[in-house]
Amino acid sequence: MVAGVLVAMVYFFKLLFAPLLASVLFALLLDPVVNYFETAGFKRIRVLFGIYIFLVIGAACVAVFVVPKFISEAQNFARHLPEYKVSIKGALTELQYTLQQKLPDVKIPDVIPLIKSRIPGGNGMNIESVIDNLSSFFALLSLVVIVPIVTFFLLADGHLIAKAFLAMVPNTYFEMSILLIHKIISSLKSFLRGQMIDAAAVGIMTTAGLAVIGIPYFLVIGIVAGVGNLIPYLGPVIGLVPALFAVVMQPGGLTAIAVIKVIIVIVLVQFIEGTFVYPIAVGKSVNLHPLVVIIGVTVGGQIGGILGMLIAIPLISIVIVTFEVLHSYLKSYSII
Repeated sequence: MVAGVLVAMVYFFKLLFAPLLASVLFALLLDPVVNYFETAGFKRIRVLFGIYIFLVIGAACVAVFVVPKFISEAQNFARHLPEYKVSIKGALTELQYTLQQKLPDVKIPDVIPLIKSRIPGGNGMNIESVIDNLSSFFALLSLVVIVPIVTFFLLADGHLIAKAFLAMVPNTYFEMSILLIHKIISSLKSFLRGQMIDAAAVGIMTTAGLAVIGIPYFLVIGIVAGVGNLIPYLGPVIGLVPALFAVVMQPGGLTAIAVIKVIIVIVLVQFIEGTFVYPIAVGKSVNLHPLVVIIGVTVGGQIGGILGMLIAIPLISIVIVTFEVLHSYLKSYSII
């Protein structure tokens, strides 16, 4: 009986992990805004309703101005898909032939069947893929429904949750617990706010730069580059790969001039981001050694995929802050 209950708890935790994590992150992002208006004299519940109305209006604007562009690009991609397949196949074949000529003693594998085997559903649609797609759709639907509701209650009653937690803490560790919670939340708020600003700046600059040089699907690539920039050290690669893929799909195909233009845009965006945007937006909110960041992102990716890579640095920061506070208090009490 107990084992069955534990299995059920683990299963439901796995189902709710992503919505709860997203809700907590959104709550941390919006909490400074809510606190600002509450300090200015507005009722907290009214501020929350105002923010949600603003977000709904923003989503409507995205649906009116951005979604049609997405649909247009998707329709254009669908129309030219047969040509793209031929272009990509030709480019891969030519690349394979060139490598084979330059490296005659090395057996170059045929990459086209390999790529087809790696694409989900590449060998045809089956019932398993349909079920997986339906499951993904309902998971996304649950996120859309659950996250706004949970975020609202976290913003409205988050202080009550903190009070309930602190009520269980012994008086000896009460001050330490308050300081620990404050430092963790402050660090996460600063980090998340900076990362969102940084990602938005990279997405906008990449979109504008690719549009100027005439790369197709620049809006989609810009969004991918912005989101990919949330992953340390992999952001430039995540933005460069789809941009080069779009170059291959152009009427002129893969040319040296087009590749140089794309590389210049990506390098320029990363230079502006690293020199101006990141120091101002993120600063020292997460002051970690680059080696720690690389190891954390790698381990996070191995354990949790893309989600693991995204949350690796905040989790490491929480561990470090917790260690620093505990070490300080244990030292003050002459325990260590």
